[in-house]
Amino acid sequence: MGINKEQLQDYKYDNYTIITNFATYDDAVAFARDHNGELIEIGFTDGHDAPMENNSGNLKATKRTFKIELPGESNYEILYSDSEGFQEWAEQILEDQKKLDDDTAPEDWISDQNIAPGDRIIILKDGKLNTVTTRERIKYLMRGNVYELAVKVPNGK
Repeated sequence: MGINKEQLQDYKYDNYTIITNFATYDDAVAFARDHNGELIEIGFTDGHDAPMENNSGNLKATKRTFKIELPGESNYEILYSDSEGFQEWAEQILEDQKKLDDDTAPEDWISDQNIAPGDRIIILKDGKLNTVTTRERIKYLMRGNVYELAVKVPNGK
């Protein structure tokens, strides 16, 4: 299928650019290889809106593209699209939403095509649905820490 370059996000610095938002670990590795880049880990932490090199997410070892943390909130459980139980929760959320919308199919509520496939996140609090969200909402609205796999490429001439 290949990398969807429209979903990638870049952060330009003087001598290099950091590319984020890869759908899969293999996509990031291939992009680094094909663009003479370096596979790195970054973090959006402490309210920063620009990525800083940070390997706290341990993403290379786990071959994940991102990880989120909600500091100080131990009663939250975070389900990623590849987490055990995610699909069951997603189906229940869709069923509940259909009932609220009088059977109007809300598939885009969970599967927005503008979101990377691995970017769907369900947050449970005390075992109950808290919210369905994205990395961007975690960063800016929930004041969470987001760790991402990224590729650092030299800027062209």
